[in-house]
Amino acid sequence: MLIVSDLDGTLLSKETPLSEMNRNSFERARRMGGVCAIATGRSLLGVEEELEPGFPIDYLIFSSGAGIYDWQDKKLLHHRSLNSNQVVEVHGYLQQLSLEVSLDFTIQLEAPNTHQFFFTPVNPANSDFTARLSYHQNHGSPLEAKKLPLSASEFIIIQPPTLGSKVFERIKGDLGQSFNVVRATSPIDTQSIWIEIFHPEVSKGHAADWVRRRHGLSQDHTCALGNDYNDLQLLSWAKNPLVVGDAAPELLKQFESVANHSDSALAHALEIWLEKIKR
Repeated sequence: MLIVSDLDGTLLSKETPLSEMNRNSFERARRMGGVCAIATGRSLLGVEEELEPGFPIDYLIFSSGAGIYDWQDKKLLHHRSLNSNQVVEVHGYLQQLSLEVSLDFTIQLEAPNTHQFFFTPVNPANSDFTARLSYHQNHGSPLEAKKLPLSASEFIIIQPPTLGSKVFERIKGDLGQSFNVVRATSPIDTQSIWIEIFHPEVSKGHAADWVRRRHGLSQDHTCALGNDYNDLQLLSWAKNPLVVGDAAPELLKQFESVANHSDSALAHALEIWLEKIKR
């Protein structure tokens, strides 16, 4: 059995620390021979600031699949990045689109350093963007169009909720054939929309399948738990997908739900998975 869970809004939140029941669920699954992973949009550094080194998972899928890390042996196992031509292409597209709509974005460096980034000029009107820059101020540098990075894990465009959905659909329509364009809800103000642009083979689902193939596990024994739009590809990949009870409304319509994230959702999900896989 392979268990892959999202982190923020699924296992924990700013208001709810990771519960002992959720931690014990990972331990229990591993004792039974299961393989456990967390798949998150956070960087490796961002997760290391949250979880202790011996936390009971086998893999960390970070930056939404841009990197796969052996959590116990502390080794980067796999990563995929946008190359120089792709960085230039996406940057040029965003510059052109910014003539029509205001765009504030960052370019994140490749794994394992996805916490480091370049950013467009500070826009005081975009409070979520300025809050993110302030929070990560030690890791960001102003973006110079003539000095783009030679590779990148992703672009992150931060939009206010009033415009974010339309801008996401526009970018996905324009770039979706050549890149993986993902929508996420801001973990900062929980309302703004983050539009993330990755290499076409980077996603939580791609990374989870890399882990599955590495262990020779059956697709029938794949289990995933999530809460937000950026979990869609992971949930669609898994044979046994579940979402927390307070997931995004669109996900609640598509997938079976368990307890709210604050009520140790993973512990409830594990019971369902064990029953399904026994059949």
